[in-house]
Amino acid sequence: MLQMGVIRPSESAWASPVVLVPKPDGEIHFCVDYRKLNAVTRPDNYPMPHTDELLEKLGRAQFISTLDLTKGYWQVPLDESAKERSAFITHLGLYEFNVLPFGLRNAPVTFQRLVDGLLAGLGEYAVAYLDDVAIFSDSWADHLEHLQKVLERIREAGLTVKAKKCQIGLNRVTYLGHQVGQGTISPLQAKVDAIQKWPVPKSKKQVQSFLGLAGYYR
Repeated sequence: MLQMGVIRPSESAWASPVVLVPKPDGEIHFCVDYRKLNAVTRPDNYPMPHTDELLEKLGRAQFISTLDLTKGYWQVPLDESAKERSAFITHLGLYEFNVLPFGLRNAPVTFQRLVDGLLAGLGEYAVAYLDDVAIFSDSWADHLEHLQKVLERIREAGLTVKAKKCQIGLNRVTYLGHQVGQGTISPLQAKVDAIQKWPVPKSKKQVQSFLGLAGYYR
């Protein structure tokens, strides 16, 4: 992160601990526990998109592409006054972010506002939930044109996508935990299996975890 310019050494009076979270692909997700900072942060009430509305738009399409913006939040610079508040502790010392870190209370809505601005005027064939962008069309010719327009917007904004996570020109894609396309929307079988095989909860936290998983598909 130092080499990429994502962080810099800090002399801030603020400090939050680091949490390392394993990702499904085996990589480690670097997070900072900003709970105490978030508790004193004024909320930004910019609206987040409704997942069911996005899926409904995609479900009718014949051709769909999805783009994953690389380390999405890190493509958003922080104001100088905000950098010291992002400070975190490591065994190598105190550092602070130059860009928007994961875990801040208003990070999701800040990034959603950016992406909504990026796709402004393209809502008939392009939607996004945070860094997951979807382009959908009824014909192949239209899809090529729509895809080109979205990619041009991304390039003009100086953003990048993660190629290995993109799905280009497919009839059905995996998007926001569902299989969508050609008039259908269906849950991922692996998620359904996880719900069916979930062990009987024995604590309040386990009940909450199950309700969160089942409620998403409900």
